[in-house]
Amino acid sequence: MFKSERYFYHILALLMVIKLVIAWWFPLTSDEAYFFLWGQYPDINYYDHPPMTGWVMSLFGLLGRHIFFSRLFAVITGLAIALGLYRLVRDGFGAPDKAKLITLCFLAAPLHMLSVLITTDTPLMLFTALSGFVLYFALGRQNDWWVLVSGVFWGLAILSKYFAGLLLVAVFCCLILQRERKWFRYLVLWVAGALPFVIFHLWANYQNCWTNILFNVVNRNKGVSWEISGLLTFALFQVYLSTPWLLYYLIKNVKAVRSGIQKGTNPFFYLYCIPILLLGIVALHHTGLHWALAFYPFLFGLLVHLPKVQINRIALFSLIFSIVHILPIVTVLALPVETFKEHAYYHDLVLCKYGDELYDKVKATYGADHVLATNGYYTSGAMTYHSHRHFAVFLDHSKHGRHDDKLTNYKELDGRDFLILWTLPIDEDYSPFFETVTKSEITLRQETFYVAIGKGFRYPAYRDLFLKKIDATWYTCPDFLPPGNCFFKDMYFP
Repeated sequence: MFKSERYFYHILALLMVIKLVIAWWFPLTSDEAYFFLWGQYPDINYYDHPPMTGWVMSLFGLLGRHIFFSRLFAVITGLAIALGLYRLVRDGFGAPDKAKLITLCFLAAPLHMLSVLITTDTPLMLFTALSGFVLYFALGRQNDWWVLVSGVFWGLAILSKYFAGLLLVAVFCCLILQRERKWFRYLVLWVAGALPFVIFHLWANYQNCWTNILFNVVNRNKGVSWEISGLLTFALFQVYLSTPWLLYYLIKNVKAVRSGIQKGTNPFFYLYCIPILLLGIVALHHTGLHWALAFYPFLFGLLVHLPKVQINRIALFSLIFSIVHILPIVTVLALPVETFKEHAYYHDLVLCKYGDELYDKVKATYGADHVLATNGYYTSGAMTYHSHRHFAVFLDHSKHGRHDDKLTNYKELDGRDFLILWTLPIDEDYSPFFETVTKSEITLRQETFYVAIGKGFRYPAYRDLFLKKIDATWYTCPDFLPPGNCFFKDMYFP
């Protein structure tokens, strides 16, 4: 059988080249368009999630405006986790003969190969993995300082996404179930490492309408029902992410794996399984399939209990599986965009790939003196990215992507003329908000886009008919949160 370990560096270089090519070539996505705005306006708090992704976008954006430079963080994240796994297996478990193979299993998995886009899960995965890896060494060497450092990484994970909180449950269970003699001391030290970041985040939310708490705990869960189909979909996705062959060999060697867990030498079973089980319960109510991504690096820590020949097979099967994914992606990217003109989302594809051409056509047709806007955060983010001009989000009722509420002060735009771009036929009545409204169409690459020109913006009407509803729906804090500063209320309803 092909011994992948022998060609470790060749395979590593090839995989990295493929990821870099995809990172450069892949069109801008909706989430990236939105996070691009975060990076353009660094802040201590954003609407949807903690600020780490915005900080990353801002930092890597210094290298260049192209989304490729921000995606470099995703590439670096994968390499950092792979290096952590290598050191973990080689030095922690004392299995240098398996280190390269297990690292290849991670590098070749679709989880790693397809993660070139920059999302909130990217920094979450990095800091969660680093927290778990450092904690393993800390417990093995009974080192208090390393426990504290592990907690610091956990704090950074919390500043990435709230699902990092599941790691606290996993670490607590791990310390108890592995009968760690100093479990309480270690747990206190670990939490102490994260505490400054948690306090900072709570203070930032207090200063900004508690937007993260409102969105993640209250607003996004309104009207969500319990469905068994959510759990089934979640379970199937976990099998896909883990890959069936990896799970098969873990089950085949369950005695060896169980022995490592029972001896207290491998905490990664708890660090992986407990968050996945908790997310599985949540999946009955509502779940995003990507929510579990941060905990998957821990799964590869269990492969150390498998024979080398089986780890080699997992690496080979994963390589083949990733190639099966990559070939269609590269093929689609190489095709002319017009190939997909009959697709339901062709307008989004044209927008994210040729937004610069669309802006040039809009400017040539309608001039450059309007306040630019769209009807949704994705379209605004994409057009801001491509045009180098800010596109506001106008008359958007959505609970998602409301960070433009902080960036655009409509009070200051009273009386101005607006150009509002749509990717679908305009179904909003703009007449109450402008003195006159005219609608027209513009065509790019065989796709029609829709434009509303509103002259003489009426801010009082916009405030009374729209902003009051937004204030009551998305910016009204529940009683359990102490009232703090709120930019939205200060801006419009002081």
